[in-house]
Amino acid sequence: MVFRWIGTVLGAGALVAACLGLAVRYLPVTDHVMVILTSASPYLMLAAPVAVVLLALSRRWVPVVLAVVAMLVVVAVRIPLYTGPETRQAQTTPVRVMTANLGMGRADARATAATARDLADVLVVQEMTPEAQAGLSATGVDRDFPYRVVDPRDVASGIGVWSRHPIVESAPVDGYAMPMLEVRLRVPGVAFDPTVLAVHLAAPWPAPIDAWRRDVERLPATLRTLALDAGSGAVIVAGDLNATVDMLPFRRLLDNGYRDAAEQAGAGMSRTFPGQRRVPPPLLGIDHVLVRLSSASSLQRVPLPGSDHMGLVVGVDVPLNPTVS
Repeated sequence: MVFRWIGTVLGAGALVAACLGLAVRYLPVTDHVMVILTSASPYLMLAAPVAVVLLALSRRWVPVVLAVVAMLVVVAVRIPLYTGPETRQAQTTPVRVMTANLGMGRADARATAATARDLADVLVVQEMTPEAQAGLSATGVDRDFPYRVVDPRDVASGIGVWSRHPIVESAPVDGYAMPMLEVRLRVPGVAFDPTVLAVHLAAPWPAPIDAWRRDVERLPATLRTLALDAGSGAVIVAGDLNATVDMLPFRRLLDNGYRDAAEQAGAGMSRTFPGQRRVPPPLLGIDHVLVRLSSASSLQRVPLPGSDHMGLVVGVDVPLNPTVS
């Protein structure tokens, strides 16, 4: 009898945790409490199968049914993150994009440049200080990626794009807490020049959340404008969005044909932060690549020694003759 009551209490607690993890995914992120809860959402949802087992052992059959329903909803929510690459278009060319938050310029320049040299065609960096830019240039990154638009700044505000493909247009994107860059690339064989948007949104924690809210609420309009300007050209958005897939404001970015590369490639949560140590491993996926009129066929995390983030390298299949969907 004692075991049954203990199992009931623990099972009910696990069911509440799982339901909370599901519920917060569909609520606005308005304060630090919601930042914490939405960040913890995937881990709270893991309590659903625990609830099923505990309540079944306690023979609480009505709560068991509720727990099973919660578990099925959790599965429906998480499975799309792991289902793998979709059918690729027949005529495409690969463009490998690496996004790297340099951790206020502290990332090891030689290691970052070596990873980009081996794996990327386009390198997008955030938190690039003047010293970090100089360090990257000293490694020969300017030779390996001969086209660049860089805006180094102190502390966390610098941003830059290096490319193996010619950059035919570039412009800053104003109105955000930190600088962003829009560049257009000339990729051989591609009829319409792809656009790359280098993004870094304000952090929602531990600073006041207001700047992040303004940034993430403004970004959908920027992405709509970008899509209109790009026309039939592919769009690739890369950087530190300081948001996870379980935050409603992030999923609102997936409109006008934009897709999350991690989901499209079946790469799961793609956790990149904090990235300093293997133990504990990164817990949050806040660095992202979004694609439009193109498709992500692969995604891998890469270490950035010295940074508090891991980097992402995404293989993007850019159609040779894309059409607006």
